[in-house]
Amino acid sequence: MNFFLILKHFLIEEIRLNLRRLKLIYSFFKEFSIFRYFIYLFNNSFIPCRDTVFRNYIYENSQKWKDQNNLLNSNNKIILIPCVFNHPLYLVTEILVAKNLMKMFHSNGAAVIDGYDLKKIILFRSFGIKKIIILKDFNIFVRLKYFIKAYLIIKSYKNIDEFLNFNINNVDIGKAAYDHYLRFSGMGTTNEFNHEIYANLYKSLLIYYQVDEYFKKYNIIASVQSERQFIPGAIFFQSALVNGIKVYAKVGHAYNKFCIRRYSNINERYTQRGRFSKKLYDLINKNIRKEAVEIGDKIIKKRFENVTKYNTSQYQEFYGLPEFTKGKKKVEIEKKNTTKEDLCKRFGWSHNSPIATIFSTDLTDGVFDSSWSLFRDRLTWLRETLYEIKKITNVNWLVKPHPNDELNNVITNTVSEFEKICSNSNHIKLFPNDITIGSIPKFINAAITLQGSAGSEYPCFGIPVVCTSESIFTGMGYTIDPQSKKEYFFHLQNIKKLKKLSDQQMELAKIYFFIYYKLADIKINLIAASGSRNVDEKKFWASMTKLLNEYNYNEELLIEMLRIQESNNDMHAINYKEYPMLIGTKVK
Repeated sequence: MNFFLILKHFLIEEIRLNLRRLKLIYSFFKEFSIFRYFIYLFNNSFIPCRDTVFRNYIYENSQKWKDQNNLLNSNNKIILIPCVFNHPLYLVTEILVAKNLMKMFHSNGAAVIDGYDLKKIILFRSFGIKKIIILKDFNIFVRLKYFIKAYLIIKSYKNIDEFLNFNINNVDIGKAAYDHYLRFSGMGTTNEFNHEIYANLYKSLLIYYQVDEYFKKYNIIASVQSERQFIPGAIFFQSALVNGIKVYAKVGHAYNKFCIRRYSNINERYTQRGRFSKKLYDLINKNIRKEAVEIGDKIIKKRFENVTKYNTSQYQEFYGLPEFTKGKKKVEIEKKNTTKEDLCKRFGWSHNSPIATIFSTDLTDGVFDSSWSLFRDRLTWLRETLYEIKKITNVNWLVKPHPNDELNNVITNTVSEFEKICSNSNHIKLFPNDITIGSIPKFINAAITLQGSAGSEYPCFGIPVVCTSESIFTGMGYTIDPQSKKEYFFHLQNIKKLKKLSDQQMELAKIYFFIYYKLADIKINLIAASGSRNVDEKKFWASMTKLLNEYNYNEELLIEMLRIQESNNDMHAINYKEYPMLIGTKVK
């Protein structure tokens, strides 16, 4: 793009920045009493919030942690909590994980927040975390300097694919800027250097140099961060690892039940949190294989019966959504059980041809959340797959959109891609949205996914799954993981030759569900339920206050599991309480 055209967008962004600042000032006066704020400036223990529910929580929380805070050493070791997300449930969860690490490592805590946010500061201080590092916006001249630097960097690259390799000291700045654009534009891919990518790059540079300075200035021994994508998340996360700082991230299926994944070096930056180690699988196979398979089998059956507890769509952990998604509501449709005969009759298909399903994925959510992928991004995978299956007429194909296409109201979605590429192909149909999930294993012969949950689910029923990206389940022996596009397309062309999985492969798939729902299930007693999209903060903080009155820190299981993780040098801190034979240690 022309420099002056980009400069115009920069100036427009500056106007928006100042408008956001005015909104923040308005929100500040709305949320805080000026009289109480002046008292707070001289006495940090005074709570200036107008909201009495939140004020009461802060007071009770401060009292609850007072004794624990006094036990912390006065050394300069720090557990860092980067604030990459504003959701109160996310913040509280990260803080509680950090508090356990602070106790284990006899360290103090510090938070990094994006700009001055008094409510966050008060929340952190109520947990005894006094050190608050505030990321700066700087002035317009500094921002302009980084904007010009971003312009010159992008100008040095011929195309997007080259730009994605741009990094500073092994921190992937190019990928972060591109990933952020996809997420907040609603577009699944682009080959153009549009003004949003320029803006994302200069903001990334502003953040990177500040964060790098903090990691060098302070004695940070660990960081707590579950969301590792976008801006500033990817930059915080990778900068920590580059500086030799371990990062602890939560993994779980419920708001108050999870385990902790530890990242130890920069080579792990794109490995998914829920990918458990071969060491853990080996321990289960050796000690409790039969029980693990039986439990995993029950879980996957309940999941396909749409039992709420085992339906991942009931609990959504998300980074944040663009403005265009606000107000979008999911339309519920009555579903019915369907057979292959019903489906073939519905579409006019031959009953003798196999049925394969393309399980599309969230096209804009963290496209680099994998250590390897055959495609640049998720939309590129979908497009190339659709073009390929158009030519494969001896198979009947279903294309199943990801639920987030509708829920997030993305601009480029699976349905629009299907209509552009496959609408005239009778052997390819959109997956009907009135069919129960429990029907699917009864009529499909194969599944195709980039890295979606289908790769862990359908092998439990013996159905072969072809995956084109590293995920929680690839490489475990029960998925087909092609090493090139050529090999991938070969598998698509030979779907009819794919055989049903062996009993051993089906058991391996079921063991994953045992791990995820049983071992990755450490209950945290001080986290209240909250909607992941629209949170009622008054209700949330009232529930949190109630939990405080019942909470006993010494009964918390997480600290003991973290100590076992540290002692055994394990990838995950999981719940060994019911299965101490996996570690050879008695759990209290």
